[in-house]
Amino acid sequence: MRLVTIQDKAAYDELCATGVLRCKAELAEWLSEDSFKAAYDWLVKQMKKRIGEPPNGVRYPIWAWHSLDNRTTKVDLRRSEFNNYSGEHYILTIDVPGEQVLLSDEENWHFVLNNWFLSGAKSEKDFDKAEAWFDSLPPDERQQVKEKSWEGIFDITPLENDFHRQGCFVQATFWELCREQVISERMFIGRRK
Repeated sequence: MRLVTIQDKAAYDELCATGVLRCKAELAEWLSEDSFKAAYDWLVKQMKKRIGEPPNGVRYPIWAWHSLDNRTTKVDLRRSEFNNYSGEHYILTIDVPGEQVLLSDEENWHFVLNNWFLSGAKSEKDFDKAEAWFDSLPPDERQQVKEKSWEGIFDITPLENDFHRQGCFVQATFWELCREQVISERMFIGRRK
C-alpha cells in the first residue's frame, strides 16, 4: 500500500542508520497530553485487534497519509495540514504491506481525540436523534457505547453531503517503517506559522 509519511530529521536519521523507524513515545509531542494519550491508547487496542500485535518494544504506531482530499497522497506543503512543521523534515513515499496498515478517517478521528460520541449520522435530523438516544443512556454505559461508536472511523467509504463527510482524508497507522519500504524521499524546511 502506497502511503506518505512526514518525519523530522532525527527520525529520518534513525531510519537511515538502523534501517527501521519506530515511534518513540517520549519524543511524540501529542502523547504528552492526557486526552491525546487516551485516544492513542484506544487506537493501539484497535490496531492489535485488527492488524496484530506490535514488534517487541513498540508501543505506539507510525502515522502516514493514504489520501488527502480524495486523492492518493501527494503532499502539497501549501496545504494548511502542513503548516505545523518547523525545521528539517522529510516527506517519504513508502510502500507498506496492506495487512500491516490500519486505515481510518482523519476527520472522524477527531471524535476519538475529543472523547465525543460518533453517531455516524448522515443528516442533522439523524444526528439530533442519535445524540438524544446517547444522552438518555445511564452514565455508566455512555463511555462503553462511545468507545464502540469510535469504530466508525474505520469506515473510509467516500461520502459527502451537506451534513457529513468521510473518506476524503484517510490516515494510516502501522507499527514500524523499514528502510526498504521507502520508495522516494524529499527534504523540506518547515516554517511553522
